[in-house]
Amino acid sequence: MASASAVGDREVFLLLEEYCCRRRRSEQELQPTECTAPPSPHPFSSIFSTYVPYIQLRAGGRLRSSVSRVFSDSSEEEHDEVSNLSTVVDRLVQITDSAPVPEVVVENQDEIIQKLVDLMITFGDNINERIRQSTVLQRQLSDFTYDAFEKLTSSVQNLLDRTRAAPSEDSEERIQQRRIAWAFEVTSRLSATGVIQRRRMLSFGERYIQQHHSAWVLQHGGWEEVFAVD
Repeated sequence: MASASAVGDREVFLLLEEYCCRRRRSEQELQPTECTAPPSPHPFSSIFSTYVPYIQLRAGGRLRSSVSRVFSDSSEEEHDEVSNLSTVVDRLVQITDSAPVPEVVVENQDEIIQKLVDLMITFGDNINERIRQSTVLQRQLSDFTYDAFEKLTSSVQNLLDRTRAAPSEDSEERIQQRRIAWAFEVTSRLSATGVIQRRRMLSFGERYIQQHHSAWVLQHGGWEEVFAVD
């Protein structure tokens, strides 16, 4: 089981990168896909003695490193930890894919937040095409701040919470799992737009998850425990 410091310092950013990589794959694609992440400095990169050049995701969702030497000095336990994160990503994807599509009603929010929530829920992965059709939205997104990201993510989470068929039957664990999964999904969809720098968007997602969800994850045993298959 990951320690408290591991959850705080190592896993969130890695999970976000793997989630975004998974989402870039075509759901119909049967052949393995390589998701390339160019090396760049990151405050958590010190945990890797060698940066992971790219990760190869096999059909069925299991994560497999495409380099023979990823951690030159890491322990077998750390290797297992990275491999086990794939199961967490599988579960996050399953949760977001199973969410119902709600009617979008967002009140008392900034215009850009209203528009993005509408696009996020209504068009899903096709949000890129819609953004490319709007120069105004592109201009607004080019100045996208963390505060705006925080408003957008919480709005999407709250909207999904309100549209559950029987919210009274939802356990606190399921509610939190769903909210966390959608924080990943919002990050993934915005990072793929090409308007906002991907690394910047991942840092927004990481910050949001750390501020709003990591404490709960720690209290409930860590990522692998929280997103264990029922």
